[in-house]
Amino acid sequence: MRVVIFPFFLTAPFLLGLVLPSLSVAKHDSSLRRFGKREIQSKVKTNACNATGHAFGDNVHQKRDGTKYVFMHHIVGNTYVYEYTRDSWANDLNQIRAKDMQVSCFIIQILHHSYNVFFGDSDAVALNVGRDSWQRNRIEDAYSVAAAVGMSVFISFDYTSFDCSVDNTIQWVDSFKGLPAQFKVNGPVGWQTIRTKTGGFLMPFIYGNDDQQFKKGSSYGFLDSWYCSVSWGCAWPQGNYDKTTGDDHYYDGVIESIDMNIFENRYATTVSSWLYTHYNYKNFYLRGDEWLLITRWEQLISMRDQLTFVEMVTWNDYGESDYFGPGPSSSDLQPYGTTWANGFPHNGFFDLSAYYIAAFKTGTYPQITKDTIYFWLRPHPAGINANKDPLPKPEGWDWTSDTLWTAVFCSSTCNVTLQVGVYSQGFNNLPHGVNKISIPLKALGFVTVKMSKNGQQVINHTPSDFQYRESIDHYNYNAYVGSASADN
Repeated sequence: MRVVIFPFFLTAPFLLGLVLPSLSVAKHDSSLRRFGKREIQSKVKTNACNATGHAFGDNVHQKRDGTKYVFMHHIVGNTYVYEYTRDSWANDLNQIRAKDMQVSCFIIQILHHSYNVFFGDSDAVALNVGRDSWQRNRIEDAYSVAAAVGMSVFISFDYTSFDCSVDNTIQWVDSFKGLPAQFKVNGPVGWQTIRTKTGGFLMPFIYGNDDQQFKKGSSYGFLDSWYCSVSWGCAWPQGNYDKTTGDDHYYDGVIESIDMNIFENRYATTVSSWLYTHYNYKNFYLRGDEWLLITRWEQLISMRDQLTFVEMVTWNDYGESDYFGPGPSSSDLQPYGTTWANGFPHNGFFDLSAYYIAAFKTGTYPQITKDTIYFWLRPHPAGINANKDPLPKPEGWDWTSDTLWTAVFCSSTCNVTLQVGVYSQGFNNLPHGVNKISIPLKALGFVTVKMSKNGQQVINHTPSDFQYRESIDHYNYNAYVGSASADN
């Protein structure tokens, strides 16, 4: 067992993420999202660590044992001012544990001034480290709390911020790798100097590269694993179309095309449910229609034989609406100027993911024993104009339809009614399993979901804290996510 080092760092011309078999180095810059290949290359060259071919050693690879890992990404970049404490760590960890989630690693990243941390039921947390001195205390807290709750952690170095020094990286790794909470995974060593001195496994987070850079003899042929190369874009469609596995198969194919002694299943990729941000420096929406989260999980499960690592993006990135958690408990826990996350819980996305996480990790879908309706929708029609918003509609606003999306988990045949305002539609004799159904948003008002079985109503739920409205002061293309379960 080796230490996992998950480095995300920008190299010219790509962003690199490092994972050690007991230690991991990683780096991430959210400003790179949604850039095309050429734009990404020109952007990262201006602020990248200069990691060139001679810095890496021989290709020492081996096959894995077949274990699948699911990571959760947790952003703590907006917790510095508000004193993210040991209790805060424990609260996030326990929320996940209470749901009996089968998450292997819980990743926490501080953007710009940041570090990453991974927590989970295989019990690992990846800490993304930047240059700020206070971050070391946070990491120490994370290791301590993780050990107390029975989880593991590993460090993820953010080389957009962290000192690009091999010696400094090794010193950090050596300081933590012997602690009880250190996460370890079977695998080879990589990244010559750090691999040699720490025993690490390299998982790069790469942007904008093609096959030729990864051929045998190239400066990038040392990779132990390869994290989705189109920023986090493998989780979302990058235009007005449904998400496919085209990106995944392309990058996996690049790995397969490298003529060297590699181990199987090196590709790592992402899954997410939503993405919307509305700042004056980034203002866009990525298409979340057609049950994006479920569709993406189904895709990853269908190609699980080609995968070892999947990252869920994210637990708490409120600024980009891609959070799996319940939403911010106060305005202090989100970036300044965020007007679209308060009152918009997403933990229903996390709850329904338990079914798919189990299937990805085991190869078998679990039996559905509890009747549940998960539902989500945006708070206003896509095409209306806001009354007071100083910013225009986000780019991609016309990529979404006005729809109530639902996933009905039926333990046996059931009937379901969906209603928004005065408009309703019934769906009879839905079979056992997961049923994806939807209705157009033709009326304004409250949302109601109902389920009946054998003439008896078992679910009748109307959330009181949400209405679909037509008059708004500010644009909001975030999703309100709700759920209701029967008492079986």
